[in-house]
Amino acid sequence: MPYIGNSSKSLVSATDISINDDLSVGDDASIAGLLQVSSSATTGDINVGAGVGSYATIQMTPSGTSTGNKINFGDSSDNDYSSITSFGSGAGESGRVRFISGTKESLNLYSTGYAYFSADVAGNYGAKFFNDGDNSNRSGILIQCGADTGSGTNYAVGINDGDGNGVGYITFSGGTTTYGAFTAHHEISLPDSDKTSGFSYGTLVEIDKIYYTQKDSTETERGIRYLVKKTQSAYSKKVLGAYCGDMLAVAETEGTYANNLHQCAVLGDGHILCNNSGGNISVGDGICTSSVEGIGQKADQLTMIMGIAQKDITFNGSETVLVPVQFGLQQFTPWE
Repeated sequence: MPYIGNSSKSLVSATDISINDDLSVGDDASIAGLLQVSSSATTGDINVGAGVGSYATIQMTPSGTSTGNKINFGDSSDNDYSSITSFGSGAGESGRVRFISGTKESLNLYSTGYAYFSADVAGNYGAKFFNDGDNSNRSGILIQCGADTGSGTNYAVGINDGDGNGVGYITFSGGTTTYGAFTAHHEISLPDSDKTSGFSYGTLVEIDKIYYTQKDSTETERGIRYLVKKTQSAYSKKVLGAYCGDMLAVAETEGTYANNLHQCAVLGDGHILCNNSGGNISVGDGICTSSVEGIGQKADQLTMIMGIAQKDITFNGSETVLVPVQFGLQQFTPWE
């Protein structure tokens, strides 16, 4: 095996060394591996032992500050290689280390402590945090931020759409956590004829049957789901919520309710489709079911309502209007 030794050996002096066999650099000619830089032999393709001090060190110094250091994994001419790059200060990127997997820039770490992760994965999540152990003492993600006293408005989580526009936040102040903009929903399934297309946004639905999510072919204790249909009559007590979208991307693909998962809004902001059966609607009026399937109306008698109107609505005829509401299932007495 070619060997470049210490003071007891002759050093090889060359600008370029081309070696097709193993190479050992150190004071132990018996080291095995493709490349060993060590005073203590271990096994592996590349082994670097402790040099100065107690740390094993690889030093890379670029030719100028406008460039950086880069390690490629695989053939850099192919689309499936990966790399790690640290940028020089002359490039205006001092302190940034970039990780690329394949052709995608996935992780950037900055000297300020800021970390930026990006992904481009169809049909899946961009990241997963997995604390294994099959025990409830394995926790998930801990976020620590904001003022030490908790005063002011502290932003723990920001949610943007795909274009980078903000759509919601989780904030805290004075010991209280706030979610906004906020709408809570129930998980529901629809009649087979509607499970693919869903209902129009704001359609009122009522309970047809309750079922439970499954874990290892057994019903969970608290995983309530609802089989629903459009509301069938005026002043219905079975009203559950207002349809607000499908969840087909995360629906089960087997079982009775395969490919049939949707959501209906039950709390917070939203809309209910309404007609003029109860007359014009004013802010503060309750919204109950009408005699038209899935459509609400102004509550004009003591009844169960699904929300409180947040806008005055004047009807011109028999049209159906999306009425902004604050959701909340309750018994309601009309205003005198």
